[in-house]
Amino acid sequence: MPFLTALTHTRDHRQLANRKTLIMLLATLVIATYALWRYLVGDFDHILTPVLSTLLMGIATGLNLLDDENPLPSYLTLIASYLMLALEAPGAYPGLSLWLGLPCILTLLLLPLAPAMLLNLVLAPLWLWLLGQQDDNFGEELRYLCLLLVASQPFVINSLQADFMTLTASEETECNAFNASTGRERLTSEAARARALDQPLSILVIYLPQLEMLSEQFGEDRRIECLSTASEVMQDISRLGDLLCRSDKATLWLMLPNTGEAGALIMRERLTAALAATTQPETGSIIARARLVIYKASDTSQKLEQRLLAAQLALMDLNE
Repeated sequence: MPFLTALTHTRDHRQLANRKTLIMLLATLVIATYALWRYLVGDFDHILTPVLSTLLMGIATGLNLLDDENPLPSYLTLIASYLMLALEAPGAYPGLSLWLGLPCILTLLLLPLAPAMLLNLVLAPLWLWLLGQQDDNFGEELRYLCLLLVASQPFVINSLQADFMTLTASEETECNAFNASTGRERLTSEAARARALDQPLSILVIYLPQLEMLSEQFGEDRRIECLSTASEVMQDISRLGDLLCRSDKATLWLMLPNTGEAGALIMRERLTAALAATTQPETGSIIARARLVIYKASDTSQKLEQRLLAAQLALMDLNE
């Protein structure tokens, strides 16, 4: 299925975080071994930089283990890498492009694309100076710029693909439901269909008040897990032609085509009962509040959406 369930999202995210932490730990051990080697050979003039880099990498590894979404470990890792490059680059062969490209790659790997490109351009004179490239500044600057452009191509393409997928996606990435923009489009088409065929249309506005509490107390992974489980329960209860879409962080709309008020009320009772019977760690049963909005023949798409948003706000006010 195109959407990501909470368990899959959590597992993939945790695997990536564990790999990053492992790589940072290995890098810490490598730099620490290098510092020990400098000590054993008696090169005390150059031991301060690897020792400081080891401390920075150790702190970065610990912080990443505690919170893998915090950007600080990436910046500390980048600083430690810059220190080691500044230590070793002056002794490198002047024409060795490997040392010229390493800062570009490290920055692109550790930072978002825009700040990484800016930092690489700002630090270009520093790396050229450390590598002793003063004789032909224009030629070396041009080579550095070419290396930066070539190295950034995979990251630019990946960023463009991610933006395109986000713009064109019709379904949520956190649960089994349509996203808000697709939901508004389907609401317009369902209202037009009900008007043309003279059929009833009911929409259940479903508010999950526990999601905000879960995000604050137990983190985003627990919130996503609860949201995904709730959406799966709603999809199981719904009929084949019903449409579930997400309106905001804790609210979903369930569109019930060709369903009158009586049938929609029955669906509301079944849905809230099914959610109450579903338990989650730390919070127990999933609490859901639902309001019914009936499509009227005089409703335009904008007016119907305004009524849904008003019902949504009313449900949120009950939680305060």
